[in-house]
Amino acid sequence: MHGEYVLSRYLIASDIVSPAHHPDPSRLLFASRTGKSLLVKERIYRSLLAGEFDRIDQATLLQLRADEVLVPPTSDEFLDLLEKNQRGIRETHTLSLTLQPTANCQLGCGYCGQQHVKKNLDDDTSARIVARIMDTLRRKSYTRLAINWYGGEPILALKQIEDISGQLIEQCGPAGVHFFASMVTNGLSFKPDVYLRLQRQRVNSFQITLDGIGHTHDLMRPVKAGGGSFDIILQNLVDVTGMPEFSANRSGVTIRININRHNQDKVADLIDLLADRGLAARNVGLDFRPVVDWGGNQADRDSLAAADFAAREIDWTAHAIRRGFEFDRILPTRAIAPCMVVMPDAEVYDAYGNIYPCYEFPYTPKYDAPKYKIGHIRTIDQARNDKAVTREWYADIQTGLSPCPRCPLFPVCGGGCAKLWYNGETGCPSFKLNLPERLVLDYWMRKRKRRQAAEPAPAAV
Repeated sequence: MHGEYVLSRYLIASDIVSPAHHPDPSRLLFASRTGKSLLVKERIYRSLLAGEFDRIDQATLLQLRADEVLVPPTSDEFLDLLEKNQRGIRETHTLSLTLQPTANCQLGCGYCGQQHVKKNLDDDTSARIVARIMDTLRRKSYTRLAINWYGGEPILALKQIEDISGQLIEQCGPAGVHFFASMVTNGLSFKPDVYLRLQRQRVNSFQITLDGIGHTHDLMRPVKAGGGSFDIILQNLVDVTGMPEFSANRSGVTIRININRHNQDKVADLIDLLADRGLAARNVGLDFRPVVDWGGNQADRDSLAAADFAAREIDWTAHAIRRGFEFDRILPTRAIAPCMVVMPDAEVYDAYGNIYPCYEFPYTPKYDAPKYKIGHIRTIDQARNDKAVTREWYADIQTGLSPCPRCPLFPVCGGGCAKLWYNGETGCPSFKLNLPERLVLDYWMRKRKRRQAAEPAPAAV
């Protein structure tokens, strides 16, 4: 066994999870090569660290190999994983695109780096985008088309969304391509009738931001015309998620909470309010995020230190679980890419017809330079920039741009936010600093679910 397998460098361990003074304690391991967690005896963990694999029973060895805690020896485990990622990208059957059909937005969020104007996609640009998408689908072996509608505020371009979606749905069917869509919206116009119109265009997944309760949210996400947005957005959420069509269509909403020092103490209150309004039982999830710099606007100047955010994130997550919210992923999963930036056919289209590799580039002055653009929809066949910033992340990551090659979590994050690394900032996800705590929380959740499943059903009366 010694020559056949070695301990992978992509391994994280929790503290001992057994009760104090347990005669045979255990701890949790996270194998980031597979995104698998497992409970092992402390004596086995010590044998792994010492390379004494012959002291581990055969059944456990087989499990450790299956989960890639133990792997065949290699000259460079990072390069092997990078090649596996790139092969997975080449073999993907889903074409993922982001469309930003308007440069307009009703909100003036203090941390937003975009400059908003009243500009929507025109018919000619829309037609060219549709033609390019269908051409890409025909040239490659894609069987799925995933569209994410982003902005500005995409609902302000609802007509364009309906027109483009209608054309894509009509053409994808005969081509044998499954079409589905998601949307990031501020929620102000997310009324029941708008939801139904979007659902007909196969938009079933939504992200809406709430940054606290009432005045706290309104200070961070003010309406440009004056007045608050929190009460309107919350009522829209309650109304839409309460519709029978919402549950019948298996639609879902993720509430994103952008957090800094000003609203960190209001997050639990927001969780409680959302639970009290019944949203935890309506396929509504939560996503806690730190406020970050966007295009050099220094929005992160009031953010928590990364370690402080990571610690509080565990508390917020545990509180949300107690209030009935479910989290599909406490632990990160195996990822062949950090995001769309390394996918060769994944593109972002803005309302002017510009094509970018990253959805945070459009409408942001810092990223208006040619080096950030793949091209323009009118001239892309004659002038294409395949070296747009972030596009060569998997090559640049090997040149010392980031510490990712030395990080044990690379297999589950792919490098985090490439844009931040290119800006000279840290692009690590928060789970880098709270993975051991996530392991324990995930273990606790799974134990609770097993216990609940084993409980007898209440007697009929």
